[in-house]
Amino acid sequence: MFRSEAFFRQFPIFTELTEEELTRLRQISIERNLEKGTTLFRQNDQRHSVYFIRTGLIKVFKVDQEGTEQIVNVLHSDEMFPHVGFFDETPYPATAITLTEAKVVCVPIEEFELLLMEKPGMAIKVMRVIGKKLLELQERLQSMQTQDVFHRIVMELIRFTNELGVKKSTGEIYLQLPITNSELASMIGVSRETVNRAFNRLKKEDIITYNRKEIHILDIEKLKTYWIH
Repeated sequence: MFRSEAFFRQFPIFTELTEEELTRLRQISIERNLEKGTTLFRQNDQRHSVYFIRTGLIKVFKVDQEGTEQIVNVLHSDEMFPHVGFFDETPYPATAITLTEAKVVCVPIEEFELLLMEKPGMAIKVMRVIGKKLLELQERLQSMQTQDVFHRIVMELIRFTNELGVKKSTGEIYLQLPITNSELASMIGVSRETVNRAFNRLKKEDIITYNRKEIHILDIEKLKTYWIH
C-alpha cells in the first residue's frame, strides 16, 4: 500500500479531492520499485492500472504492423499515464518500459471505479478535471501540427531541458537525453537526418554543443526564441 496522500494532490485529476477522498485513494494504491528495462505493460494488453511516476524515466512507444517502433513520449517524475486510463475498457494503446530505475504508484482501475461508485461526488470531480486535461492535450497537438519540423524539434528539446536539464554555475544547462537521435526523430515523426541537421544548425549558432551522450544548452533564451516563433 502507498503511504502518501500528498503525492496525489499535485496531479490535476485529483486536485479537487478532499483529504478523506485522498486517503481512500491512497488505500487502494500500490508502490513499485522498478529496475531499468522493466516493462509495465505492452501494447494491446488488457488495461488494469493507471500509473503515477515518483522517480525515473519511462518510454512509451507503439509498434506498427511492420515491427517499426515509434516513441509516443518519454515520461518523468510526477506524471501519470496513460492519460485516459480511467472509465475506459480499451486495451493499453502502447508499450511502457523504464529507461532508468523508477518508482511508480499503481492505481488499479477496477478498485478505483468501485471507489467512485461509493463516492459519486468524487467521480464528478475527477471527470471534470479529465475533461480539462483532454482539451489541453488537444490544444498541444494542434500547436504541434502548425509548427514546421525545425520548430517541433526545438519544442521537444526545450521540453526535455525543462524536465531533465541540470543547470551549471556557468549558466549552461547539461542535458543527458535518455534516447538516441533516431528515437527522438521517431517521437516527432521525422527522419534522423532531419534531427541531425537541426542540431547542427543550433550548434553553428552557438546555442548548443552535443555528442552521443549529452547536450549542453549554451543559450537557453535564444533557443526559446525559436520555440516562440
